[in-house]
Amino acid sequence: MSFEEIYESYFSSVYKFVKMKTRNNMNSEDITVNIFENIYKNLESYSCEKGSLDVWIFAIARNEIISFYRKNKIQTVSMDNIAEASDISMAPEVVIDSKVNNKELVEAIDTLNENERQVITYKYGAGLKNTEIAKLMEISSSNVGVVLFRSIKKLQKKLEV
Repeated sequence: MSFEEIYESYFSSVYKFVKMKTRNNMNSEDITVNIFENIYKNLESYSCEKGSLDVWIFAIARNEIISFYRKNKIQTVSMDNIAEASDISMAPEVVIDSKVNNKELVEAIDTLNENERQVITYKYGAGLKNTEIAKLMEISSSNVGVVLFRSIKKLQKKLEV
C-alpha cells in the first residue's frame, strides 16, 4: 500500500482518535501531521508479519500523542472547547461514534480508569477491532470485550437522567 493510499484510508480515523485524546482541534491537527510524517518516514520498515497496518499506525499515533504531551509538558486535557450537552438520550456508543462533543459524556468518560478510557478511545475514536485493540494494549481480545462492555454500562449509568 502506498503512502497516498494509507493517508486516504486512515486520515479520518487517525484524526478522530487524536481528537478524542486531546480534545483540542489545533493540537489534534499538529499531532496528526506528525503521525503521518512518521508513517511516511518509516513506511519501508513496516512488515505485515509483525502485525496489521492498523495496529502499526495506531501504535505510532499513541506514541506521538505521548511524545507531544511530554514535549509540551501538558499534564491535563483542556475542557475549554467542549460544547454544551446536546442530547444525552442516545446510547454512549452512538454519541461517541457520531462525534458529538457532549460535556456530560466527556465528564463520564473522565470517571473511567485509564484502561477503560483507552479501550473506548481505540474502539470509538480510532474505529479499531477488538483484536487490534488487544494487540496494541497487549491484552486478550476477550478482555477488550469485557472492558468495553463494562465501560459502556458505566457510561450509560452515569448518563441516565
